[in-house]
Amino acid sequence: MKQLKVDFFVLGVARGGTTSLYNYMQQHPAIFLPKVKECNFFSEVDSLDKEVYLDPDPGKEYHMKIIKDAAIYKNLFEDATPDQIKGEVSPSYLWDRNTAKRIHDHNPNAKLLISLRNPIERAFSHYQMHYQTGHEKEDSFEAAIKAPKNAIWGGGNMYLEMSLYYEQLTPYFELFDRKNIMVLVSEEWTARNGEALNEIYDFLGLEPFFDYETDVPLNAARELKNKGLLAFLRLDKVKRPIKWLLPESAKDKLKDRLFYKEGEKQCIDPETYRSLEDYFREDVYKTSELTGTDLHRIWEFEKSNEVSQ
Repeated sequence: MKQLKVDFFVLGVARGGTTSLYNYMQQHPAIFLPKVKECNFFSEVDSLDKEVYLDPDPGKEYHMKIIKDAAIYKNLFEDATPDQIKGEVSPSYLWDRNTAKRIHDHNPNAKLLISLRNPIERAFSHYQMHYQTGHEKEDSFEAAIKAPKNAIWGGGNMYLEMSLYYEQLTPYFELFDRKNIMVLVSEEWTARNGEALNEIYDFLGLEPFFDYETDVPLNAARELKNKGLLAFLRLDKVKRPIKWLLPESAKDKLKDRLFYKEGEKQCIDPETYRSLEDYFREDVYKTSELTGTDLHRIWEFEKSNEVSQ
């Protein structure tokens, strides 16, 4: 049996555009991505959602699974053709400090794509997503970041910690050749999708691609309604019968209708934003030096006396 070798990995960050990358890149004819967007095979993470531990049904699409079985993971790539490169997208690979070595052991020549986002905006977006999905009970971002920590990956509240990039990135820069790492800035590449995507394909050794389906889901944050009903339906004794009664597409449409509505974009309180600039400033500068990308300039983090010394 031929051994699986994954050619490239999109490592994260969570809420940094990885869903958009997945939806665009899977349309390139020379790229194969599994139908499970986040496999989490090389990381040691947990989730509050018990369904992510169930084996994926062949051919069915999933946003996230936690796959531990090597044979199941390999089967996800069985439809890849010889002229396609195989890739995988799992933001947990950046968060779990031991994943870099596991991926290096699997393929030391793997290409790595890392999409970073302003750490404050990323943390706030992460909080909004968890509040909208019912995982977060605090009604304000300020209360959520002060609450006792639940370090679990799927459904936890490590909003600020997941935005500290330097220590998450360091193992990859220590193990992999720098030429095999491409650092993307979410705010920049999403503003110029077509051009940026072809730069990614060039990094992967592929030809440009332009024939995209434009109506792709982008995992955008939305305003929540009927939160109590959503929490009730998340109970295992309620959720499992629904899982078997309704196909995935029907469940998604029902959730959109019952629980979400388009609303005005929420903003972080200016005082909270200023305090978080102080919190993240040193890490942003260290990450800029590590990656060779002027993140402090792009995200407008002014240098303080403490950082400059």
